[in-house]
Order: sequence, then C-alpha cells, then structure tokens
Amino acid sequence: MAEEFIRDYLTGQKLPDSDMERLRQRVVRFLVEEKGYAKEDIESRQVFQIPVEDRIVTVTIDFLIKLQGKRLVLVQCYPTALITREKYTLACARLIEDYQIPFIAITDGFEAEVFEVPSGKLIGKDLKAIPDKVSLEKMLPELRLLPLNEERRIKERRILAAFDLLRCPCRQKSCSFNPSACA
Repeated sequence: MAEEFIRDYLTGQKLPDSDMERLRQRVVRFLVEEKGYAKEDIESRQVFQIPVEDRIVTVTIDFLIKLQGKRLVLVQCYPTALITREKYTLACARLIEDYQIPFIAITDGFEAEVFEVPSGKLIGKDLKAIPDKVSLEKMLPELRLLPLNEERRIKERRILAAFDLLRCPCRQKSCSFNPSACA
C-alpha cells in the first residue's frame, strides 16, 4: 500500500499523513487564518538540544511565533491530555532562548491552554486565548523578555530530563513499549 501524504500549510511540502500531522496542520492554519499571523511569522518543527547534567535532551517545538526578531509564543500540539504537558512545555519555553518566551499554547486543535510563561499562570482555556498578531504587536513595547536565573534553569532542565525518560526510547511511528524491540 502506498504511503499517503498531506501538504504542509506553511511550506507546501509533502509530509507523511498521520493524525498528528493533521493536528499540526489544523493549528497552523488557525494561526494564519484566524489569528492573523503571516506564514513568515511562524517557525515550525524547530529542534533544540538542551544540555541536562551528563546528557543532551532533544526537544522539537511544533510552532514558534516570531515578531520583530523575537520568539514570543511557543505552540505545542498534543492529541490528548493537555494538562499533563504543562510543565514540559513551560520548561521548553524557559530554556530554548536566553530569555523566557512570554507565552505558550498547548492544544489538541480544538481546545487549548494558554500560559504566561514567567509566572506559569494560566491565562486562557481555549483557542481564542492565543494572542492574535495585532494584540501581540501592541504588547511588544511592554513585553519584558526575562532571563531565567541559573538555579531555576537547573530545575527546568530536570523537568525536561524527566519527561525525556518517560518517552519511548525507540521514537518510531508506532511502538509496542517492548523494551527489547527498542534496543
């Protein structure tokens, strides 16, 4: 059977079709068509290497909204259980830049949780709570891009490491959670 493909909304590239990819495409289309971001304002599938004690944790971010050269909103897509992803996604937003990305949105494409990152405060519980481009541009002069102190940075790295250990080590398209199959 031939593998099916889906067109990437941002780039037009053909990508393997999957439930997760359909979710990502729904979200990015929403960001452009409903929230007013230009395709050029959105970075997708950015991979970061975060040092955590004696190893490197690889983090892939679904979408980063960037205005005036600064990443301001991190958007992560998850098919289920948004509440279980809060700490991990906040840690990502606190570590991938030399400042804390001000906002995160965790979404399944239908619902969302939106947080103000430095405080960790939940500021909205639906897709409408994701800041639109006009609102974010108005916020820009007042937004403080706060660094994270070293003590807090260590704690956030440990959160990433804990979540990394919970992921299946084989990181394949499908997994049986059979440790011997992952070797």
